[in-house]
Formats: sequence, C-alpha cells, structure tokens
Amino acid sequence: MMKLEKTYEFETKHDLVVEFESENFGLKVIGWEKETSEFFIKLDFEKADEKEVKIEDIVDAEYNKKKNTINIKLNEPENIRHMSSQLELRVPHITEMIGKTENGGISVENLKGKQTVTTENGGIKMDHMNGELVCKTENGAIKLLNCKSDASLKTENGAVKMKDCEGDIILRSENGSPKIIGCKGNLDLINENGAVRVLKAEFDKASITNQNGSIYYEFTPIEKGQFKFENKHGKIHLIIPEEVPFKIEASNELGKLHVGLEGDYERRQEGKTHIIEMVKGSGKVEISASNKMGSINLMNHPMKEGNFKFDMSFMSDMMNNIPEEYFDKKKIIKKIKKTMKNIKMPDMKNIMTEVMEDVKDDIKNVYTTVSSEEFQEKVEEKINDGISRVMEKVQERTKEQSLSEQERDEVDERSRLKILQMLQDGKITTDEADRLIEAMEKRDGR
Repeated sequence: MMKLEKTYEFETKHDLVVEFESENFGLKVIGWEKETSEFFIKLDFEKADEKEVKIEDIVDAEYNKKKNTINIKLNEPENIRHMSSQLELRVPHITEMIGKTENGGISVENLKGKQTVTTENGGIKMDHMNGELVCKTENGAIKLLNCKSDASLKTENGAVKMKDCEGDIILRSENGSPKIIGCKGNLDLINENGAVRVLKAEFDKASITNQNGSIYYEFTPIEKGQFKFENKHGKIHLIIPEEVPFKIEASNELGKLHVGLEGDYERRQEGKTHIIEMVKGSGKVEISASNKMGSINLMNHPMKEGNFKFDMSFMSDMMNNIPEEYFDKKKIIKKIKKTMKNIKMPDMKNIMTEVMEDVKDDIKNVYTTVSSEEFQEKVEEKINDGISRVMEKVQERTKEQSLSEQERDEVDERSRLKILQMLQDGKITTDEADRLIEAMEKRDGR
C-alpha cells in the first residue's frame, strides 16, 4: 500500500474565493480565525504497475494573490487503484466556496459568504454557515445544520435534512424524504416521491407540495403567518397547538377529513370535494390544505413515541377504493390493529407509516390496471408484501435500538408481527392466528 501526504500553505486574506473540482475525491472545508489557508491531503492507494506516482501528479493547487483565489483540481492517474483519501482545507471565515465533484462528498463549516456546491454521487453538508447556500446533487444527501442562510437546495435521489436553520429555503426533491427540524424563516418545498416531515417548525410562511408521499408538519405557537399544503397521493397530517390563532380551509377529493382541534367548524361539499372551514381567535395564522387521494388530519398534539396505539387511519385510506366483495376490509383492519396493540419500540409508527404509504400507492396502481378477476389475488399479494417489509424493518430497527434486556423481552412478547408473518407464509390459517393472538393476550393478562 502506497502513502502520500502533503500540506499546502497559502498567504491568503479574508474575502477569499476557493474553487475545487474532482471526480473521486471528497473535501472538508473549515473556517478558522487565521488569514492564511492550509490544504492537507493524505492518500493511501495501490499501484497497478511499477510507474512512480508523485503527489504532484494528483494535486494541482494554486493561489492567485492578485485575485485572492485558490484553485484546487484533483486528478487520478490510471495506474492507481483502491484509493482512500483525506482532504481538509482550512480558510478564513469570510470565504466563498465553489465546489464540484462526481463521486465525492463536500463538507463545509464555519464560513461566511456564498457557497455553491454541486455533486453527482456525493453528499453535501453545511454546518454553522452564514451566507447564501446553493446545493445541488443527483444521488447524494444534503444536510444543513445551524445555518443562518438563504438556501436553494435540489436533489434527485437523496435525502435532505435540516436542523436549527434560519432563512428563506427553496427545496426541490424528486426521490428523497426531506426532514426539517426546528427551523425558522420561509419555506418553499416541492417533493415528488417520499415523505416530508417538518418538526418544531417556526416558519413565518411555508408552502409544501408533495405528489407521492405523506406531509407531516408540526406548528409551534406563532401569532401570524401563511401556510399552504398540497398533496396528491398521501396523507397530510398537521399538528396545530391550542395557542395558535388559526384560520383553516381543508379540502379533499378521495380521502377523509379528520378534525382533532377544539372548536366548531363548517363542513360542506362542492361536487366530489369535501371542504372544512375553521377559525380560532384572530385567525392570523392562515392555513390551507388540499388533497386528492389521501386523508387530512388536523390535530393539536403530536403522536408520542414509546407506548402508544398506532393510528391506523392510513389503512382505511388505503382500502377506500377496494370493492367490498373482494375481501373483508373491516376484518383486515381490525386484525392489524390488534396486532400492533401496545408494541413498545421507538420510531415504530414511522416505520409502519412509511411502509404502508408504499403499499397504499401500490394497491391503487393495481386497482387501475388489472381486471376484476385478478384483483383479489393482486391485493392480497400487495398486503402480504407490505407486511413482509414491516417485518424486515422491525427486525433491523430492533437490532439498532439500544434497548435493555427487559425492553427486548417486552418487544418480543408483545409483538404480534410474528403471527402475521406465519399467516402470510401460509404456515397457519386465519382462525389459528386469531387463537394465537387470544392466547397471547391471556398470557399477558389482558
């Protein structure tokens, strides 16, 4: 194994501009108090032949004193293979970064100024930034932490996470699952495929559009603002605390409207669309929610993790378009509710919701594409597939959780998913499954 290591030092000053380009190298950029800059690179690799490899063959790093710019370009010689690398650049706090990679991630922290980062297959991380952020990736994740910045974010096939950020956010995602926690400012989010979750939100204005996934949004006590939620194939779940003086208009075409807020509301129907209007206090927090094929839930408290009963309303939504004669929908919903009763496992609700959202969409696709003779068989296939995926995720999550031995025993005893798995595999009949569940309940003293 060959090793190369070098530190480049540049007599820079603040208001620096850094341009970085590579194919297979990632980079970490850190702002510090000094005016000077340092670029450290360490490489471990194997050679495919006896030809000598110098670090100058790989690294092209130059400082232009007149323009106050650093240009770094990485090349990978053909006779190098199995390479691992560490690249770290330290620059003055006031620095503009322009980075582009194909198969490497870019991490930037503690900088002021505009940052423009583009990757194809690498993640992007921004931490404690102050300035405009432009992040674009095809197959990588984007993470923003503690940033006071306006940001334009775009990803095709990567997750997006933001935490404790402030600014005007424009986010476009195709196949990701954006998660935003404790952020403030304005939010403009359009997602295509995946769940959108916004927790502890302090936004003054938000517009969230989704096509094939759920929207979950937690308001914090605010006095005014404008909020718009639109969905096509997934639920909209809004948590609105009692202190919020809201004005709500919610409309739905092919799903249910559930109001868990205190106060009176008006319900009406315009054609196939069901509409609910509700006002509390000054009504300065204006909320509109519209959906086509999914429920809208308006609640004043978030679901608690730990010991809870699952909200199985998504099961009802999933089966709204399934003809009654094909199978007993009520019996299926009742059986799954019974199965999920009192399972104690952190984040289990998220597992169930994400998996069953996929099953719901699959079933709707089946309903529109197959004949009635084939329908029952296809629906049962999709439900069984959904249960299998739940089992797999539960098993994975169980291994990941740092539970005590007592808690693991409790999960083991109370989890009726095993019975569903046996039912799905054809090892037991429906009647036998019922008897097993009843026997477990008697054993547990319920």
